[in-house]
Amino acid sequence: MLLRALPVGEADSFPYSSVSCPARLRAVMKKFVSLFLCLSLSVFAVVRAMTPSHTLAAVAKTAQKKPTGQKADAKILLDNSSKALAAMIKAARADKGLDPKTPKNKPFWKSTQLIAKNLKVAKTGLAAKSNDFFKGIAEARKAEEQMKVDWQLTDSKNEKVIENGKKLGHAIALLRTDFSKEAARKKKGGELTAKEKAEFDKIKAQQKELLAKIKTLEKAAQKDKALEKGLREIEKQANHILKEPATVDAYVATLYLLDVQIGLVRGYEYYVDKPWRADYLTLVNWTNTYETSYYEWEASVSYEWASVDTSVDIYEGEDVDVSESVSDEEINSEESYAENESFDMSESEEDEVAEEDTDEEVASDDDSMEDASDDEGEDMSDDDGGDDEGDDGGSDEGD
Repeated sequence: MLLRALPVGEADSFPYSSVSCPARLRAVMKKFVSLFLCLSLSVFAVVRAMTPSHTLAAVAKTAQKKPTGQKADAKILLDNSSKALAAMIKAARADKGLDPKTPKNKPFWKSTQLIAKNLKVAKTGLAAKSNDFFKGIAEARKAEEQMKVDWQLTDSKNEKVIENGKKLGHAIALLRTDFSKEAARKKKGGELTAKEKAEFDKIKAQQKELLAKIKTLEKAAQKDKALEKGLREIEKQANHILKEPATVDAYVATLYLLDVQIGLVRGYEYYVDKPWRADYLTLVNWTNTYETSYYEWEASVSYEWASVDTSVDIYEGEDVDVSESVSDEEINSEESYAENESFDMSESEEDEVAEEDTDEEVASDDDSMEDASDDEGEDMSDDDGGDDEGDDGGSDEGD
């Protein structure tokens, strides 16, 4: 502290050593107070001129992630995905509490199955250099987001499943944001084409329709805190998209965010009570409509396949390396199990899961597969017009 006792000899080098000790202290304090007031007024003026979201963005930019020194190309990341998936499945199968025959566990296993099947499609597509690579990764990303929602229904605290589930998510997210046609479009830069602007407008119109459907569902979900939380998150994302500016970065960020949104919509389907399940299916049907349009766009865009051999940096918080040893034989065995086992649910099982979901467990972030890196797709545009101020119309007040 500034007012600490000065050690012997230090007083001689002190700027005010020619005056008495009390006088020196007064002079130091006077200068300190003046400097403090000046800095305080400057900070106050800057903060007051910034919106809350701008303030958070400014803080975030001072804490950019640092590269770990590790690098990976598309094939390496696909291999990481398979290894993490196999390790996760292996740990889950060894846990009696995650028995796939138990109804509340089936949604988790169903979304895991989707990930396994789509990673297989992606591997085949990469080998053949076909659009199946992009389709497989995009669908695996949605299924991974769905799995994080479904995981909460299990009430499990299995650390191995959570750890490897996160690494799986990191690897898929890196594939999606660094080796996609969207990534290539962002790198190219420039202005949005007329076709892209029209597609962006169409997406925003769909989000308005989605918001209207959510408002209706929220009234029915008021007694289900877990589902209410999910609807609010989907609503927040829709509002975010509506405010994005007409730029390439914002357009690409929106396409990534829609992966998350679709995964949430599909994951929370298992939380819906029978009386209004048909109403919720309108959201699920919307995701199918959007995908049809999206894959038409993707098929029309070319891609430089040499890009998949370019290694990208792995940043802090994006760990994709599985700690335990998983052999190729185990990877094939666990993937085969996930792909071929039946995890179908009867109507009575769906009713049971929807009725017994524990709001306290699901609505909290404890034992979740979510982490900080999972939010990256939401704020990838650098334009001020894409900030989140008021995204949810105040619905998140008090969180």
